Amino acid sequence: MKNIWTVIGFVFLVMTHWSCEKDKDEVYAGMRPVYLSYDNTEVIQTEPARPFGTLGNIVSVGDWLLVNEQNNGIHVIDNKDPEHPENLFFWYIPGNRSFTIRQNILYADNGKHLLVIDISAPEQIKVVHIIRDQYEIQEAELYPIGYKGYFECYYPEKGILLGWEMVDRLVNPNCRTS
Repeated sequence: MKNIWTVIGFVFLVMTHWSCEKDKDEVYAGMRPVYLSYDNTEVIQTEPARPFGTLGNIVSVGDWLLVNEQNNGIHVIDNKDPEHPENLFFWYIPGNRSFTIRQNILYADNGKHLLVIDISAPEQIKVVHIIRDQYEIQEAELYPIGYKGYFECYYPEKGILLGWEMVDRLVNPNCRTS
């Protein structure tokens, strides 16, 4: 009987010590996600042509090719001369993964909402309507690619993932790559 009380006392001591350790903050340098609100459509705009990143679908409209860059927007290519296509500009639409076009209206997602965008002046696109909450949030890159160490977890409900930034102070980070 004495051994049972010794074991119970030991288990209690270990559990008490273990629970106290969990209350202690651990601080690390690491990566933190950079978010943009799903409702921030002011950043959607025409930008100068840029190099291609991770590409998605391609849509042919007249002499143009519209090429999706996953989570970033759409490259607009002049394809009048298929031997020499010209990268005209980039429609920056953070979180965009899919789109379609009809006449001068572009229908594109920003991860969560369906955006209705007037492209009649392709050098100055303009969001004319938002159809809210049409898509399930896609958990794209859940970790900083090529990085090893601690990082703050990405939570899609907080917004569109724009990228990752290095910070000196992450308190009790739950995520780590090795």
